[in-house]
Amino acid sequence: MSFDMDSLYPDDADTGDSLYGDDAGITPVLPDTILYRDRVIVQPMKPVTGVHGTTVIPDGEPSWCLCDIEGRTQKNSTFSKNWKQDMTSSPRGQLETTLLRIIAKEWHGDYYSRVWYEGDCYECDGSPVEMPHGTDMSRHWEIVVRMVANHLFSDLEEPKPVEGSRVWGT
Repeated sequence: MSFDMDSLYPDDADTGDSLYGDDAGITPVLPDTILYRDRVIVQPMKPVTGVHGTTVIPDGEPSWCLCDIEGRTQKNSTFSKNWKQDMTSSPRGQLETTLLRIIAKEWHGDYYSRVWYEGDCYECDGSPVEMPHGTDMSRHWEIVVRMVANHLFSDLEEPKPVEGSRVWGT
């Protein structure tokens, strides 16, 4: 048996894919930081133009994403899309336009993605923004989303991620 001075193991040692080998029984542990406390389902979508205008349709499998969900503090929630108070009556009453901010270590969605959180459906309100500066622990993505379907009033069903599919942010 010979040793290479630049290696921790003998030349004939089988170390597997990791430092401890595949069968070491060590399970990965996520850091205990705010970026891993919530999770959302991200559904990739793509725009499609038809005779009645443009809409979005699913474009790929939905998957989980670990993140932090924050209420949007820069703008108050309103009852319209253009930030002026809409007092139009509706059979369902007024539905508040709720904005959330998602902060995630990894983000695989884009401007067209739908996000599902606590049964409600959200769409991106602007493009996802990568915040690359700082340390490895502080680098993240910020995504602002707007509610488009409340689970209490909508028939829109939450997509289910495939069992065993990748969880983003791990």
